[in-house]
Amino acid sequence: MRLQKRAKKNDPNALLSMTINVYGIGQLGLPVDQAKCIDLLRQSDDLGFPPAQAQLGDYYYDGEMGLEQNEEVALRYWEKAAEGGHLPALYNLGCIENNSGNSTAALRHLRLAALGGHKLSMGALIGCFEHGLLHHGDLAKNLQAFYRARAEMKSEGRDQFIKLLKETGEYQEEYDL
Repeated sequence: MRLQKRAKKNDPNALLSMTINVYGIGQLGLPVDQAKCIDLLRQSDDLGFPPAQAQLGDYYYDGEMGLEQNEEVALRYWEKAAEGGHLPALYNLGCIENNSGNSTAALRHLRLAALGGHKLSMGALIGCFEHGLLHHGDLAKNLQAFYRARAEMKSEGRDQFIKLLKETGEYQEEYDL
């Protein structure tokens, strides 16, 4: 199969697809293999692939795929992913910082993700505004940048693909950045 060939050549996208779809949830007739899933994610992380780093962070944070729950390790993976521009990882870091009472760091992470068009981050910034942590003018600037980024992401093909994913039940909230 083509995906396996690409994974053997260390294509990080293929490694991530094999990880989540094949070994993580058992597609293509293969059984779920949590150890193989984590192994492939770590290979992809070694290649510096932010989505794999973010996924490892998610698994450590929630204690999934046979990994022991460990927030410190999750934060390290999310930080690596955020450095690579992974918007959901920036959002996760913003939420963690906010929960820790560090609103300055939280706002920094959430703003960066919102500037990239990440919908949940913009929602969190609106919540920060409602709690008095963000001024009206700052919120307006962030909203403008957010909508510009979202407009740049629009394409007919992308919209059709998201529609198909929703119809098949494969759509995930993170696809909607």
